[in-house]
Amino acid sequence: MLFLGASAGLPIMLVYQVLSIWMREADVSRSTIGFFVWVGFAYSLKFLWAPLVDRVRIPGFSHWLGNRRGWTLFAILGTAMAMWGMSFQDPAVDLSTIAVCAVLIAFASATLDICVDAWRVDNASNADQAMVSAIYQLGYRFGMIAAVTGGLFIADLGGFQMTYLVLGGLAVLGGSTPLWAPDLSITREQDVNPVVALILGLGTLAVIAVLLWLGLMDGGWLRTVIGWIGGALSMLPKRLAGGLFILVLASPFLIALWFVSRRGRAQLQTGTVYAVPILGDFADLVRRTGAWALVVLAIIVTYRISDTTMGVMAGPLYIDLGYDKSVIGTVKGAFGISVLIFGAFLGGLSAVRYGMGRSMVIGAVLTILTNLAFAWLAQVETPLAAYLFVTIGADNIAAGFAGSIFIAFMSILANKAMSATQYALYSSLFAFFGKSLAGFSGVLADSVGYQSFFVITAVFGIPALILSIWIWLSGFIDGIDESSTPKAGPFVDTPMRPSLLPSVDGS
Repeated sequence: MLFLGASAGLPIMLVYQVLSIWMREADVSRSTIGFFVWVGFAYSLKFLWAPLVDRVRIPGFSHWLGNRRGWTLFAILGTAMAMWGMSFQDPAVDLSTIAVCAVLIAFASATLDICVDAWRVDNASNADQAMVSAIYQLGYRFGMIAAVTGGLFIADLGGFQMTYLVLGGLAVLGGSTPLWAPDLSITREQDVNPVVALILGLGTLAVIAVLLWLGLMDGGWLRTVIGWIGGALSMLPKRLAGGLFILVLASPFLIALWFVSRRGRAQLQTGTVYAVPILGDFADLVRRTGAWALVVLAIIVTYRISDTTMGVMAGPLYIDLGYDKSVIGTVKGAFGISVLIFGAFLGGLSAVRYGMGRSMVIGAVLTILTNLAFAWLAQVETPLAAYLFVTIGADNIAAGFAGSIFIAFMSILANKAMSATQYALYSSLFAFFGKSLAGFSGVLADSVGYQSFFVITAVFGIPALILSIWIWLSGFIDGIDESSTPKAGPFVDTPMRPSLLPSVDGS
């Protein structure tokens, strides 16, 4: 998990923090930078192709390493190639190609997240999930240090193109992890020649790379598809487009509500619905948690939304306050991520000693308070490094603490019989709602200024705090069984402690 976390943490900061600083230096507006967070919808929509990770085998790689490790190697190498594609771009010349390359990095990285999350859920018990998540975050932050601190130092020396080129090579080194890391859930097919398997896997990746490269050229198929989508969206009336957007945001709750209804209960009893991808995952969640499925979805959506929205404007704030890239890289990278790791282990320790419910409440409180620290930083007049140390240090301790708890919460909710798809569904919901709101962060910052912006993002954390207190007092998490069979507690046949919501059968 330590090494896999490092592989997964490297690309995400290149899509967000490093890319936003690069664009701000190229005089791209804050509003445009804010909208660029939507390239991260790959992380939000990964549940759409997560069933492939459970059901489809990568030629060569899957037969040699097993499906989890084969997919992981494939995703890491794909991420590296997307980084190299970004190294040939310039935001001052062509933002559209920058956007496409960022989407490719995010898509490959999101696929890697699916693989690693499923690997973790399959190989660790519920009792170990919090600490395993902390170790995973430790590796994740090492990858982020390489991306932020290393990336910005390289940018100072040789430009941002050099940053993506060098870090793409580092990602290839991370691709060695699936070659030796254990996977207790499967056995490797020993009769496959590893040399032949490697050639088949690399050949598959090369074919995909060539198709994408041809699609990015002038008149290529990818540019044509993007043009069609953009043209179709521009033809929609604003009210209709807004209504469709709201419908998409509300769809998880509508599906869960339908399954909680009597008609949904009849479908749950037949068992046929569980074979339907995505829909079956919602059905399984409702089967095991009853009406609590609505509360679970609400927590997944809101718990990290405050930090997700705030984080997009953090990099532009540092630049506008006058901080040098090397100073930002040192504080945000090496120091900030080190204390974030400390916060992650505090979160894991808190879950073990005080329970998941109470720890979720603590994480929600810390998130609100540390968002306000950025509001204080926004009004300082002298860009002292000490101010960055205080603000980023406090925020990253809170983010690490809340992150460990949140990952463990979603891991416990995942049914191990469908871990890749179901965990991807949960994390996609969190990312989709967060990125949807964060895309407008630049518009909001331009309208109200940095200080008011960070106060507003702190307020976004209040619903998560209320929901966390609710599940803590109800004892909901203590009733979750790590097997696929419900047990006594907040499930279908037994009222909760105390009984705050009805079960599926209305009791």
